Amino acid sequence: MESLADFTGGGLFNSNSSKHCRKTVKYTKLMSSHDEGLYDESLEKVALMDDDSDDNYNTSDIESENVFTVEEAVESIGFGFFQIRLYIICGLFTAADALEMMLLAVLSPVLRCEWQLDHFRVAFLTTVVFIGMCIMAPVWGLMGDKYGRQTTLYMVTTWIGYFGLLTTFSPSFMWVLILRGLVGAGLAGSPQSFALLTEFLPSKSRAKMLQIGGITWAMGTLFEISIASLVIPTLGWRWLVAFSAMPSFLICVLIKLLPESARYLVAAGEKDRALHILQKAAKINKSSLPKGRLTVAHSASRGNVSDLLSPEYRRTSLQMWLMWFATAFSYYGMVLASAEILQIHNSGEESRNADSCKCNLLKSDDYITMLVSTFGEFLALPLNLLLIDRIGRRYTGAVNSCGMAIFFLLLQLQMPQSLLTIIMFMVRGFSQGLFNFVYIYTAEVLLDKSLTAAVWVYGLLGLLASLCAILLPIETKGRVLPQSIR
Repeated sequence: MESLADFTGGGLFNSNSSKHCRKTVKYTKLMSSHDEGLYDESLEKVALMDDDSDDNYNTSDIESENVFTVEEAVESIGFGFFQIRLYIICGLFTAADALEMMLLAVLSPVLRCEWQLDHFRVAFLTTVVFIGMCIMAPVWGLMGDKYGRQTTLYMVTTWIGYFGLLTTFSPSFMWVLILRGLVGAGLAGSPQSFALLTEFLPSKSRAKMLQIGGITWAMGTLFEISIASLVIPTLGWRWLVAFSAMPSFLICVLIKLLPESARYLVAAGEKDRALHILQKAAKINKSSLPKGRLTVAHSASRGNVSDLLSPEYRRTSLQMWLMWFATAFSYYGMVLASAEILQIHNSGEESRNADSCKCNLLKSDDYITMLVSTFGEFLALPLNLLLIDRIGRRYTGAVNSCGMAIFFLLLQLQMPQSLLTIIMFMVRGFSQGLFNFVYIYTAEVLLDKSLTAAVWVYGLLGLLASLCAILLPIETKGRVLPQSIR
Protein backbone atom coordinates (compact mmCIF):
# COMPACT_ATOMS: atom_id res chain seq x y z
CA MET A 1 0.00 0.00 0.00
CA GLU A 2 1.48 3.34 -1.03
CA SER A 3 0.49 6.87 -0.09
CA LEU A 4 1.02 9.96 -2.26
CA ALA A 5 2.77 13.07 -0.98
CA ASP A 6 2.79 16.25 -3.09
CA PHE A 7 4.89 19.30 -2.44
CA THR A 8 4.51 22.50 -4.47
CA GLY A 9 7.50 24.73 -4.84
CA GLY A 10 7.53 28.52 -4.93
CA GLY A 11 6.41 30.42 -8.01
CA LEU A 12 8.91 31.18 -10.70
CA PHE A 13 8.16 34.26 -12.83
CA ASN A 14 9.23 34.70 -16.40
CA SER A 15 10.28 38.35 -16.61
CA ASN A 16 10.49 38.23 -20.38
CA SER A 17 6.82 37.40 -20.79
CA SER A 18 4.33 40.24 -21.17
CA LYS A 19 1.77 38.15 -19.33
CA HIS A 20 4.19 37.34 -16.43
CA CYS A 21 3.11 33.72 -16.49
CA ARG A 22 4.04 31.97 -13.22
CA LYS A 23 5.75 28.59 -13.36
CA THR A 24 5.16 26.21 -10.44
CA VAL A 25 7.43 23.24 -9.78
CA LYS A 26 5.40 20.26 -8.58
CA TYR A 27 7.29 17.46 -6.80
CA THR A 28 5.58 14.07 -6.55
CA LYS A 29 7.16 11.31 -4.44
CA LEU A 30 5.76 7.90 -3.59
CA MET A 31 6.14 6.76 0.02
CA SER A 32 6.90 3.08 0.58
CA SER A 33 4.79 1.28 3.21
CA HIS A 34 7.63 -1.22 3.91
CA ASP A 35 10.12 1.44 4.88
CA GLU A 36 7.94 4.25 6.20
CA GLY A 37 9.49 7.66 6.05
CA LEU A 38 11.85 6.80 3.24
CA TYR A 39 11.17 7.89 -0.32
CA ASP A 40 11.92 5.85 -3.39
CA GLU A 41 14.08 8.29 -5.34
CA SER A 42 13.54 6.39 -8.58
CA LEU A 43 9.86 7.33 -8.51
CA GLU A 44 10.40 11.06 -7.99
CA LYS A 45 8.77 13.20 -10.67
CA VAL A 46 9.17 16.90 -11.32
CA ALA A 47 6.61 18.73 -13.42
CA LEU A 48 6.79 22.34 -14.55
CA MET A 49 3.25 23.69 -14.71
CA ASP A 50 1.75 26.90 -16.06
CA ASP A 51 -0.11 28.79 -13.36
CA ASP A 52 -1.72 32.06 -14.55
CA SER A 53 -3.70 34.53 -12.48
CA ASP A 54 -6.99 32.63 -12.69
CA ASP A 55 -5.41 29.33 -11.50
CA ASN A 56 -5.71 27.62 -14.88
CA TYR A 57 -3.87 24.35 -15.25
CA ASN A 58 -1.92 22.89 -18.10
CA THR A 59 -2.49 19.53 -19.76
CA SER A 60 -1.55 17.57 -16.62
CA ASP A 61 -4.57 19.10 -14.87
CA ILE A 62 -6.90 17.87 -17.58
CA GLU A 63 -6.23 14.32 -16.50
CA SER A 64 -7.60 15.02 -13.01
CA GLU A 65 -10.44 17.44 -13.79
CA ASN A 66 -13.29 17.64 -16.30
CA VAL A 67 -12.87 20.49 -18.77
CA PHE A 68 -14.64 21.50 -21.96
CA THR A 69 -13.92 23.83 -24.86
CA VAL A 70 -16.18 26.37 -26.58
CA GLU A 71 -16.66 23.93 -29.47
CA GLU A 72 -17.76 21.17 -27.10
CA ALA A 73 -20.10 23.61 -25.36
CA VAL A 74 -21.69 24.62 -28.67
CA GLU A 75 -22.23 20.98 -29.56
CA SER A 76 -23.79 20.33 -26.14
CA ILE A 77 -26.06 23.40 -26.38
CA GLY A 78 -27.33 22.18 -29.75
CA PHE A 79 -29.54 24.03 -32.18
CA GLY A 80 -32.50 26.01 -30.89
CA PHE A 81 -34.05 29.43 -30.43
CA PHE A 82 -30.67 30.96 -29.53
CA GLN A 83 -29.31 30.21 -33.01
CA ILE A 84 -32.59 31.23 -34.65
CA ARG A 85 -32.47 34.65 -33.01
CA LEU A 86 -28.82 35.00 -33.96
CA TYR A 87 -29.65 34.03 -37.54
CA ILE A 88 -32.41 36.65 -37.80
CA ILE A 89 -30.22 39.52 -36.57
CA CYS A 90 -27.20 38.51 -38.67
CA GLY A 91 -29.57 37.94 -41.59
CA LEU A 92 -30.90 41.51 -41.34
CA PHE A 93 -27.30 42.70 -41.43
CA THR A 94 -26.74 40.68 -44.59
CA ALA A 95 -29.93 42.03 -46.15
CA ALA A 96 -28.82 45.61 -45.45
CA ASP A 97 -25.54 44.91 -47.24
CA ALA A 98 -27.47 43.49 -50.19
CA LEU A 99 -29.41 46.77 -50.45
CA GLU A 100 -26.20 48.76 -50.80
CA MET A 101 -24.72 46.32 -53.32
CA MET A 102 -27.82 45.99 -55.50
CA LEU A 103 -28.17 49.76 -55.46
CA LEU A 104 -25.27 49.93 -57.91
CA ALA A 105 -27.16 47.93 -60.53
CA VAL A 106 -30.21 50.20 -60.56
CA LEU A 107 -28.26 53.43 -60.00
CA SER A 108 -25.90 53.19 -62.97
CA PRO A 109 -28.47 53.84 -65.75
CA VAL A 110 -29.82 56.92 -63.94
CA LEU A 111 -26.39 58.47 -63.31
CA ARG A 112 -25.41 57.78 -66.91
CA CYS A 113 -28.34 59.93 -68.03
CA GLU A 114 -27.98 62.68 -65.43
CA TRP A 115 -24.27 63.35 -65.94
CA GLN A 116 -23.86 61.99 -69.50
CA LEU A 117 -21.32 59.41 -68.45
CA ASP A 118 -19.38 57.16 -70.79
CA HIS A 119 -19.11 53.42 -70.24
CA PHE A 120 -15.79 53.59 -68.42
CA ARG A 121 -17.02 55.94 -65.71
CA VAL A 122 -20.23 53.96 -65.24
CA ALA A 123 -18.21 50.78 -64.81
CA PHE A 124 -15.88 52.52 -62.35
CA LEU A 125 -18.86 53.16 -60.06
CA THR A 126 -18.84 49.45 -59.32
CA THR A 127 -15.06 49.07 -59.38
CA VAL A 128 -14.52 51.72 -56.71
CA VAL A 129 -16.75 49.80 -54.28
CA PHE A 130 -14.58 46.70 -54.59
CA ILE A 131 -11.41 48.79 -54.29
CA GLY A 132 -12.70 50.00 -50.94
CA MET A 133 -13.48 46.43 -49.93
CA CYS A 134 -10.00 45.20 -50.87
CA ILE A 135 -8.32 47.94 -48.83
CA MET A 136 -10.39 47.57 -45.67
CA ALA A 137 -11.02 43.80 -45.57
CA PRO A 138 -7.79 42.97 -43.69
CA VAL A 139 -8.30 45.97 -41.39
CA TRP A 140 -11.77 44.83 -40.29
CA GLY A 141 -10.43 41.31 -39.84
CA LEU A 142 -7.70 42.51 -37.48
CA MET A 143 -10.17 44.67 -35.56
CA GLY A 144 -12.54 41.74 -35.19
CA ASP A 145 -9.73 39.68 -33.65
CA LYS A 146 -8.60 42.50 -31.37
CA TYR A 147 -11.87 44.09 -30.24
CA GLY A 148 -14.40 41.33 -30.87
CA ARG A 149 -17.13 40.65 -33.41
CA GLN A 150 -19.86 42.70 -31.75
CA THR A 151 -17.78 45.87 -31.38
CA THR A 152 -16.58 45.62 -34.96
CA LEU A 153 -20.12 45.18 -36.25
CA TYR A 154 -21.14 48.40 -34.49
CA MET A 155 -18.40 50.24 -36.35
CA VAL A 156 -19.18 48.56 -39.68
CA THR A 157 -22.92 49.30 -39.65
CA THR A 158 -22.40 52.91 -38.59
CA TRP A 159 -19.78 53.35 -41.30
CA ILE A 160 -22.00 51.90 -44.06
CA GLY A 161 -25.05 53.90 -43.02
CA TYR A 162 -23.16 57.18 -42.62
CA PHE A 163 -21.34 57.20 -45.94
CA GLY A 164 -24.34 55.66 -47.69
CA LEU A 165 -26.53 58.53 -46.52
CA LEU A 166 -23.89 61.11 -47.47
CA THR A 167 -24.03 59.84 -51.06
CA THR A 168 -27.51 61.35 -51.24
CA PHE A 169 -26.00 64.85 -51.15
CA SER A 170 -23.26 64.26 -53.75
CA PRO A 171 -22.86 67.44 -55.88
CA SER A 172 -20.98 65.62 -58.66
CA PHE A 173 -20.20 62.15 -59.96
CA MET A 174 -16.71 62.36 -58.44
CA TRP A 175 -18.26 62.67 -54.99
CA VAL A 176 -20.50 59.70 -55.75
CA LEU A 177 -17.38 57.65 -56.53
CA ILE A 178 -15.59 58.73 -53.35
CA LEU A 179 -18.54 58.05 -51.06
CA ARG A 180 -19.46 54.74 -52.68
CA GLY A 181 -15.84 53.67 -52.31
CA LEU A 182 -16.12 54.41 -48.59
CA VAL A 183 -19.36 52.41 -48.44
CA GLY A 184 -17.49 49.52 -50.06
CA ALA A 185 -14.81 49.86 -47.38
CA GLY A 186 -17.54 49.32 -44.79
CA LEU A 187 -19.05 46.39 -46.65
CA ALA A 188 -15.70 44.63 -46.31
CA GLY A 189 -16.51 44.15 -42.62
CA SER A 190 -19.81 42.37 -43.22
CA PRO A 191 -18.30 38.84 -42.95
CA GLN A 192 -17.98 39.52 -39.22
CA SER A 193 -21.68 38.70 -38.83
CA PHE A 194 -21.21 35.50 -40.84
CA ALA A 195 -18.27 34.50 -38.64
CA LEU A 196 -20.25 35.17 -35.48
CA LEU A 197 -23.16 33.04 -36.66
CA THR A 198 -20.84 30.23 -37.72
CA GLU A 199 -19.11 30.06 -34.34
CA PHE A 200 -22.38 29.35 -32.50
CA LEU A 201 -23.67 26.67 -34.89
CA PRO A 202 -23.24 22.98 -33.95
CA SER A 203 -21.59 20.92 -36.66
CA LYS A 204 -24.71 18.94 -37.58
CA SER A 205 -26.72 22.04 -38.48
CA ARG A 206 -23.93 24.37 -39.63
CA ALA A 207 -24.00 23.63 -43.35
CA LYS A 208 -27.78 23.74 -43.56
CA MET A 209 -28.10 27.03 -41.65
CA LEU A 210 -25.40 28.71 -43.70
CA GLN A 211 -27.19 27.58 -46.84
CA ILE A 212 -30.42 29.10 -45.56
CA GLY A 213 -28.43 32.26 -44.79
CA GLY A 214 -28.45 33.05 -48.51
CA ILE A 215 -32.17 33.79 -48.24
CA THR A 216 -31.53 37.03 -46.37
CA TRP A 217 -29.23 38.33 -49.12
CA ALA A 218 -31.83 37.46 -51.75
CA MET A 219 -34.55 39.19 -49.73
CA GLY A 220 -32.39 42.31 -49.55
CA THR A 221 -31.89 42.41 -53.32
CA LEU A 222 -35.60 41.83 -53.93
CA PHE A 223 -36.47 44.70 -51.62
CA GLU A 224 -33.97 47.03 -53.30
CA ILE A 225 -35.26 46.34 -56.81
CA SER A 226 -38.86 46.77 -55.65
CA ILE A 227 -38.13 50.10 -53.97
CA ALA A 228 -36.10 51.26 -56.99
CA SER A 229 -38.98 50.55 -59.36
CA LEU A 230 -41.20 52.83 -57.27
CA VAL A 231 -38.80 55.55 -56.14
CA ILE A 232 -36.61 56.28 -59.18
CA PRO A 233 -39.48 57.17 -61.57
CA THR A 234 -41.18 59.37 -58.95
CA LEU A 235 -38.78 60.77 -56.34
CA GLY A 236 -35.43 60.25 -58.05
CA TRP A 237 -32.21 58.40 -57.31
CA ARG A 238 -31.18 60.49 -54.29
CA TRP A 239 -34.20 59.35 -52.31
CA LEU A 240 -33.44 55.76 -53.25
CA VAL A 241 -29.89 56.13 -51.89
CA ALA A 242 -31.29 57.57 -48.63
CA PHE A 243 -33.82 54.76 -48.22
CA SER A 244 -31.09 52.18 -48.88
CA ALA A 245 -28.94 53.59 -46.06
CA MET A 246 -31.66 53.63 -43.40
CA PRO A 247 -31.62 49.88 -42.53
CA SER A 248 -27.97 50.11 -41.46
CA PHE A 249 -28.85 52.63 -38.75
CA LEU A 250 -31.75 50.48 -37.57
CA ILE A 251 -29.52 47.41 -37.31
CA CYS A 252 -27.15 49.30 -35.00
CA VAL A 253 -29.88 49.03 -32.36
CA LEU A 254 -30.30 45.29 -32.89
CA ILE A 255 -26.59 44.54 -32.61
CA LYS A 256 -26.93 45.05 -28.85
CA LEU A 257 -28.90 41.79 -28.84
CA LEU A 258 -26.01 39.89 -30.40
CA PRO A 259 -23.70 37.93 -28.09
CA GLU A 260 -19.98 38.41 -28.34
CA SER A 261 -18.09 35.49 -29.82
CA ALA A 262 -17.30 32.97 -27.10
CA ARG A 263 -14.31 31.81 -29.14
CA TYR A 264 -12.94 35.35 -29.20
CA LEU A 265 -13.51 35.86 -25.47
CA VAL A 266 -11.73 32.63 -24.51
CA ALA A 267 -8.80 33.47 -26.82
CA ALA A 268 -8.68 36.96 -25.25
CA GLY A 269 -8.56 35.50 -21.74
CA GLU A 270 -12.11 36.50 -20.76
CA LYS A 271 -13.35 33.05 -19.84
CA ASP A 272 -15.94 34.31 -17.34
CA ARG A 273 -17.72 36.36 -20.03
CA ALA A 274 -17.54 33.47 -22.46
CA LEU A 275 -18.96 31.07 -19.89
CA HIS A 276 -21.80 33.48 -19.08
CA ILE A 277 -22.75 33.70 -22.77
CA LEU A 278 -22.64 29.93 -23.20
CA GLN A 279 -24.74 29.42 -20.06
CA LYS A 280 -27.32 31.90 -21.37
CA ALA A 281 -27.40 30.13 -24.74
CA ALA A 282 -27.92 26.78 -23.01
CA LYS A 283 -30.75 28.23 -20.95
CA ILE A 284 -32.48 29.65 -24.04
CA ASN A 285 -32.16 26.30 -25.83
CA LYS A 286 -33.28 24.44 -22.69
CA SER A 287 -30.10 22.38 -22.70
CA SER A 288 -26.97 22.23 -20.57
CA LEU A 289 -23.23 22.69 -20.81
CA PRO A 290 -20.76 19.86 -20.33
CA LYS A 291 -19.59 19.26 -16.77
CA GLY A 292 -16.36 20.84 -15.69
CA ARG A 293 -14.78 24.18 -16.41
CA LEU A 294 -14.24 26.08 -19.65
CA THR A 295 -10.77 25.88 -21.14
CA VAL A 296 -8.94 26.83 -24.30
CA ALA A 297 -8.94 24.21 -27.05
CA HIS A 298 -5.61 22.56 -27.77
CA SER A 299 -4.33 23.95 -31.04
CA ALA A 300 -1.36 25.39 -32.75
CA SER A 301 -0.34 28.98 -32.14
CA ARG A 302 -2.17 31.82 -33.86
CA GLY A 303 -1.91 31.47 -37.62
CA ASN A 304 -0.59 33.95 -40.13
CA VAL A 305 -0.80 34.52 -43.87
CA SER A 306 2.34 32.52 -44.60
CA ASP A 307 0.63 29.39 -43.23
CA LEU A 308 -1.69 29.43 -46.24
CA LEU A 309 1.28 28.61 -48.47
CA SER A 310 2.76 25.96 -46.19
CA PRO A 311 3.08 22.47 -47.74
CA GLU A 312 -0.01 21.33 -45.84
CA TYR A 313 -2.31 24.04 -47.22
CA ARG A 314 -0.60 25.34 -50.38
CA ARG A 315 -2.70 23.42 -52.89
CA THR A 316 -5.97 24.05 -51.06
CA SER A 317 -5.17 27.77 -50.67
CA LEU A 318 -4.35 28.30 -54.33
CA GLN A 319 -7.46 26.46 -55.49
CA MET A 320 -9.69 28.27 -53.00
CA TRP A 321 -8.32 31.64 -54.10
CA LEU A 322 -9.28 30.73 -57.64
CA MET A 323 -12.70 29.54 -56.45
CA TRP A 324 -13.31 32.77 -54.55
CA PHE A 325 -12.25 34.85 -57.53
CA ALA A 326 -14.46 32.94 -59.95
CA THR A 327 -17.40 32.98 -57.53
CA ALA A 328 -17.29 36.68 -56.69
CA PHE A 329 -16.43 37.66 -60.26
CA SER A 330 -19.34 35.71 -61.69
CA TYR A 331 -21.97 36.41 -59.04
CA TYR A 332 -21.37 40.16 -58.82
CA GLY A 333 -20.86 40.24 -62.57
CA MET A 334 -24.39 38.89 -63.03
CA VAL A 335 -25.96 41.04 -60.31
CA LEU A 336 -24.31 44.32 -61.22
CA ALA A 337 -24.47 43.78 -64.97
CA SER A 338 -28.20 42.99 -64.97
CA ALA A 339 -29.13 46.52 -66.00
CA GLU A 340 -26.46 46.56 -68.71
CA ILE A 341 -27.63 43.22 -70.11
CA LEU A 342 -31.20 44.48 -70.25
CA GLN A 343 -30.11 47.70 -71.95
CA ILE A 344 -28.21 45.68 -74.55
CA HIS A 345 -31.25 43.53 -75.08
CA ASN A 346 -33.53 46.58 -75.46
CA SER A 347 -31.38 48.76 -77.70
CA GLY A 348 -29.13 46.24 -79.46
CA GLU A 349 -25.41 45.91 -78.92
CA GLU A 350 -24.43 47.65 -82.14
CA SER A 351 -26.40 50.82 -81.46
CA ARG A 352 -25.10 50.87 -77.89
CA ASN A 353 -21.48 50.73 -78.99
CA ALA A 354 -22.12 53.52 -81.47
CA ASP A 355 -23.20 55.87 -78.70
CA SER A 356 -21.16 55.44 -75.55
CA CYS A 357 -23.30 57.90 -73.58
CA LYS A 358 -26.67 56.57 -74.66
CA CYS A 359 -29.37 57.27 -72.05
CA ASN A 360 -31.53 54.19 -71.70
CA LEU A 361 -33.45 54.05 -68.42
CA LEU A 362 -34.87 50.81 -67.11
CA LYS A 363 -38.51 50.16 -67.92
CA SER A 364 -41.12 48.43 -65.78
CA ASP A 365 -40.53 45.15 -67.68
CA ASP A 366 -36.83 45.39 -66.88
CA TYR A 367 -37.50 45.73 -63.16
CA ILE A 368 -39.79 42.69 -63.36
CA THR A 369 -37.03 40.70 -65.09
CA MET A 370 -34.55 41.69 -62.37
CA LEU A 371 -37.04 40.71 -59.68
CA VAL A 372 -37.79 37.32 -61.21
CA SER A 373 -34.09 36.57 -61.79
CA THR A 374 -33.39 37.37 -58.14
CA PHE A 375 -35.82 34.63 -57.14
CA GLY A 376 -33.33 32.30 -58.80
CA GLU A 377 -31.19 32.63 -55.68
CA PHE A 378 -33.82 30.64 -53.82
CA LEU A 379 -33.09 27.81 -56.28
CA ALA A 380 -29.75 27.33 -54.56
CA LEU A 381 -31.39 26.53 -51.23
CA PRO A 382 -33.14 23.19 -51.94
CA LEU A 383 -30.43 22.15 -54.41
CA ASN A 384 -27.54 22.64 -52.01
CA LEU A 385 -29.43 21.33 -48.99
CA LEU A 386 -30.00 18.15 -50.97
CA LEU A 387 -26.46 17.80 -52.26
CA ILE A 388 -24.01 19.22 -49.74
CA ASP A 389 -24.27 16.44 -47.15
CA ARG A 390 -24.93 13.68 -49.70
CA ILE A 391 -22.25 14.13 -52.34
CA GLY A 392 -19.97 16.35 -50.24
CA ARG A 393 -18.77 19.94 -50.50
CA ARG A 394 -16.46 19.48 -53.48
CA TYR A 395 -18.96 17.98 -55.90
CA THR A 396 -21.65 20.42 -54.76
CA GLY A 397 -19.30 23.24 -55.71
CA ALA A 398 -18.68 21.58 -59.06
CA VAL A 399 -22.41 21.26 -59.84
CA ASN A 400 -23.04 24.92 -59.08
CA SER A 401 -19.99 26.08 -61.04
CA CYS A 402 -20.86 24.05 -64.11
CA GLY A 403 -24.53 25.09 -64.06
CA MET A 404 -23.58 28.74 -63.73
CA ALA A 405 -21.13 28.49 -66.62
CA ILE A 406 -23.64 26.88 -69.01
CA PHE A 407 -26.36 29.46 -68.42
CA PHE A 408 -23.87 32.32 -68.54
CA LEU A 409 -22.85 31.24 -72.04
CA LEU A 410 -26.49 31.15 -73.15
CA LEU A 411 -26.84 34.88 -72.44
CA GLN A 412 -25.09 35.72 -75.71
CA LEU A 413 -27.95 34.29 -77.78
CA GLN A 414 -30.74 36.41 -79.22
CA MET A 415 -33.97 35.61 -77.37
CA PRO A 416 -37.25 37.14 -76.21
CA GLN A 417 -37.19 38.85 -72.84
CA SER A 418 -39.22 36.07 -71.22
CA LEU A 419 -36.52 33.53 -72.09
CA LEU A 420 -33.81 36.00 -71.07
CA THR A 421 -35.50 36.24 -67.67
CA ILE A 422 -35.32 32.45 -67.26
CA ILE A 423 -31.64 32.36 -68.21
CA MET A 424 -30.82 35.14 -65.75
CA PHE A 425 -32.88 33.29 -63.13
CA MET A 426 -30.73 30.18 -63.55
CA VAL A 427 -27.45 32.10 -63.49
CA ARG A 428 -28.42 33.81 -60.24
CA GLY A 429 -29.45 30.46 -58.74
CA PHE A 430 -26.24 28.60 -59.51
CA SER A 431 -23.98 31.57 -58.71
CA GLN A 432 -25.63 32.00 -55.30
CA GLY A 433 -25.21 28.27 -54.70
CA LEU A 434 -21.53 28.60 -55.52
CA PHE A 435 -21.22 31.47 -53.07
CA ASN A 436 -22.77 29.30 -50.36
CA PHE A 437 -20.29 26.54 -51.19
CA VAL A 438 -17.14 28.67 -50.95
CA TYR A 439 -18.28 30.29 -47.70
CA ILE A 440 -18.94 26.94 -46.05
CA TYR A 441 -15.85 25.21 -47.43
CA THR A 442 -13.54 28.07 -46.48
CA ALA A 443 -14.95 28.24 -42.94
CA GLU A 444 -14.56 24.52 -42.43
CA VAL A 445 -11.08 24.15 -43.80
CA LEU A 446 -9.52 27.27 -42.41
CA LEU A 447 -19.49 43.99 -69.88
CA ASP A 448 -19.12 46.87 -71.41
CA LYS A 449 -18.07 46.64 -75.08
CA SER A 450 -19.17 43.17 -76.01
CA LEU A 451 -21.71 41.03 -74.21
CA THR A 452 -20.45 37.93 -76.02
CA ALA A 453 -16.87 38.47 -74.85
CA ALA A 454 -17.99 39.16 -71.29
CA VAL A 455 -20.14 36.06 -70.89
CA TRP A 456 -17.38 33.84 -72.30
CA VAL A 457 -15.06 35.15 -69.58
CA TYR A 458 -17.67 34.37 -66.92
CA GLY A 459 -18.57 31.03 -68.47
CA LEU A 460 -15.01 29.75 -68.82
CA LEU A 461 -14.23 30.81 -65.27
CA GLY A 462 -17.25 28.85 -64.11
CA LEU A 463 -16.09 25.72 -65.94
CA LEU A 464 -12.59 26.15 -64.53
CA ALA A 465 -14.03 26.59 -61.04
CA SER A 466 -16.11 23.43 -61.51
CA LEU A 467 -12.98 21.39 -62.29
CA CYS A 468 -11.14 23.07 -59.44
CA ALA A 469 -13.92 22.15 -56.97
CA ILE A 470 -13.73 18.46 -57.93
CA LEU A 471 -9.95 18.44 -57.49
CA LEU A 472 -9.94 20.08 -54.04
CA PRO A 473 -7.76 17.80 -51.89
CA ILE A 474 -9.81 17.95 -48.68
CA GLU A 475 -13.47 16.99 -48.12
CA THR A 476 -14.80 18.98 -45.13
CA LYS A 477 -18.05 17.06 -44.66
CA GLY A 478 -18.57 16.50 -40.93
CA ARG A 479 -15.42 18.39 -40.04
CA VAL A 480 -15.25 20.65 -36.99
CA LEU A 481 -14.15 24.27 -37.28
CA PRO A 482 -10.43 24.87 -36.68
CA GLN A 483 -9.45 26.84 -33.58
CA SER A 484 -6.69 29.46 -33.24
CA ILE A 485 -5.50 31.06 -30.03
CA ARG A 486 -3.19 33.91 -29.20
